[in-house]
Amino acid sequence: MDISQIGTPTYYTRVEAWECDHNQHWNVRQYMRVFQQADFVTADICGADPIAGPIAQHTRYHRELVQTAPVEIRSAILGDGEFEGAVVHLLCSEGRLAATALSQTGHARSGLPLVAAADVALALPRGISGEMHKPATAPKGRHIYEQGIVQPRETDHTGALGIDWLMGRIAAASNDLLASLGFTPQFSLENKISRMGVETKITFFAPILIGTRLQSVVGISHVGSKNMILEHHFFSPNGTPLAQVGQSLVSVDMVTRRATNLPDFLQNVVSG
Repeated sequence: MDISQIGTPTYYTRVEAWECDHNQHWNVRQYMRVFQQADFVTADICGADPIAGPIAQHTRYHRELVQTAPVEIRSAILGDGEFEGAVVHLLCSEGRLAATALSQTGHARSGLPLVAAADVALALPRGISGEMHKPATAPKGRHIYEQGIVQPRETDHTGALGIDWLMGRIAAASNDLLASLGFTPQFSLENKISRMGVETKITFFAPILIGTRLQSVVGISHVGSKNMILEHHFFSPNGTPLAQVGQSLVSVDMVTRRATNLPDFLQNVVSG
């Protein structure tokens, strides 16, 4: 089965120059943004509440996209397997799969084509658990990142913080943590080694509204030879859990554009 033809078209766009990152490829924030748009469309098709929480978006990145690349998302409902009833979004460009997202809301949807899990195996969780996060108290003893107050321009049509704006905060905290461990911009420049996201799971426990003051903590829960998993907790100043994130990053050789071993100074760093 041609994976680029599975499901119903739910969003079209293209890669804009200002949406690309330091690696000159479409930033992960943009993948998340368009997947959220596709999810809003599928909710409308299915007659569902687009913000009935909790909501989880589990994203995997399969191919990098560059400026002006056309983007089409097609969506379907998993008809079997562990995630039966979840919506699967398939993002393709010129007939090739570039990214996938699994959307779980805890509420069954209907009105989209059904697809067998085996036919969209590339969209299923790999290095990060597929279970939706459950609200939990943020780990103690970590540096608290003040993530600002949610502004009107950061919200979508529902009045809640857009997932791409949360991803910006995730990236900032990850960058600071990794720099503190030695994975600095200067290290990347001198050694031609960077890092890229390959899988991300974000769970919103409830809509994050305008005026919310966000705080977060981050730690490294797993380190492999070429990848690491970071765990982020977002909460209000009174400690109320607002969102939780699992983020899988790989170390990349910027000359060959292939995964390479993590720097030695990260091999034994696990903070939970």
